[in-house]
Amino acid sequence: MPDDIVGGYNYVVRIDNYFNITPPPSPTNQMRLGIPGGDVTDIHDMRLVLDAVYLKWSDKSQKTTPINKQMVDLLDAFWEFIKSRLDTIAASPNINETDETVFNLVGDANHADPTHREVAITENVFGGLVAIGGGIMAGHVRPSGSSKRNHIFADADSVVVYYTITPTPTPIVDPTLASSKVFTKANFLLELGVPNVGKYVNYMLGWNFSTNTKFNGPIGSSQSELIG
Repeated sequence: MPDDIVGGYNYVVRIDNYFNITPPPSPTNQMRLGIPGGDVTDIHDMRLVLDAVYLKWSDKSQKTTPINKQMVDLLDAFWEFIKSRLDTIAASPNINETDETVFNLVGDANHADPTHREVAITENVFGGLVAIGGGIMAGHVRPSGSSKRNHIFADADSVVVYYTITPTPTPIVDPTLASSKVFTKANFLLELGVPNVGKYVNYMLGWNFSTNTKFNGPIGSSQSELIG
């Protein structure tokens, strides 16, 4: 799922439209891919809420910090909902190239490299966060074994940032207790908010394999940066 608001919103709309094609194909995309009807209804309901907020977000006179945060939170909630459904779709024997394009994934039946790995990623993440003002941190990552420009590791589809915000640098002991964000691009922005300027963001990085997170890469050591 794209990590920018416009791309994320368009992704939700595309999926909702795909499950609600009129007239519906036979079998429907939902049935063919093994997605329950209740899930399709939930996707449509989330899309309708996003539609209303996106109208305000797209209007300069209504685009406020709370509206921006509401869009980010709604898209995060959609990603948490849809990612397990993507596992089902990727594993479906009925997946085709159109499905792969719509859902932005590669299915087992259409790629020499299966979507479902058999072993965990072992490559470490090399990267960090830099304050750019306004409570925003610019992130950049690449595989630790590569000297090329920033890029997502070939065996992963994204990177996870585990983070906490504290008054002083405080290393993260257990990343499962920290907040987390997933980014599909090697250069990204982590928005922490103006109220957190002057505090520290403590963070850890790891490669993400979204179709089956038990194969995620190792999580790196904790780092801390002042939020500017």
